[in-house]
Amino acid sequence: MHEIPALIIDLTIILVIAAGTTLLCKKIHLPSVLGYILAGFLAGPVVDFLPTIQDRGGIEVWSDIGVIFLMFGLGLEFSLHKLAEVGGPGLLSAGIQAAGMGGVGVLLGLALGWGPMNSLFLGVMLAMSSTMITMKNVEDLGMKEEKFAGLAMGTLVIEDLLAIFAMVVLSTIAVSQSISGWALAQRIGLLVLSLALWLIL
Repeated sequence: MHEIPALIIDLTIILVIAAGTTLLCKKIHLPSVLGYILAGFLAGPVVDFLPTIQDRGGIEVWSDIGVIFLMFGLGLEFSLHKLAEVGGPGLLSAGIQAAGMGGVGVLLGLALGWGPMNSLFLGVMLAMSSTMITMKNVEDLGMKEEKFAGLAMGTLVIEDLLAIFAMVVLSTIAVSQSISGWALAQRIGLLVLSLALWLIL
C-alpha cells in the first residue's frame, strides 16, 4: 500500500515532463519521439533542478509498464495480412538487416573483450528493430497510409520475430551452458504454439 502514492507521484512527474517536451518538439518541428527521450532523461535521477524519480525500483516498474504498452501498440498494428503483403522482399530485407546488425554486434562485443555468449546477445539486441519508434515517426510525418510505410512496418515486424526466436535460442543455451536439442526444441515449440494460438484467436 505504501508504494501506490510513490508510483502515482512518479507517473505525474513523467506525464508533466513528457507533455512539455513533446509540445516543445512539435513547436520546433522535431519528431515527438525525441521529446519522449528527453522526458526520460529529465525525469531520471541524473537531473537535479527538476522534480525527478529517485527510486530505482519505481523506474524499473514504469519501464516494465512502458514495455507492456509498447508491445500492445505493436500488436495492434500486427496482422497476417500485412505480413503477406510484404512477401519475399520484406522477408529478404528483414533477414539481411537482422544478420548484418547481428554481425556488427558480435564483432563489437568481441572487440570490447566480451565473451562469445555476451557478444551474441549484443548482436541479437542490435538486430531488433525500433518498430514503434519508426511507426511513430511515420505517423508524425503523415505518411502512415503510403505504400512504402506498409512494407517498412511489415519488414520491421518480421525482423522482430526473427530476433525473438534468436533470443529464445540464446537464452536456452545460456541457461544450460550447452546446446540441448530437446530443451531448444521445447522452447521453440512453445513459442510457435503461442504465436499460432495468438493469431488464431
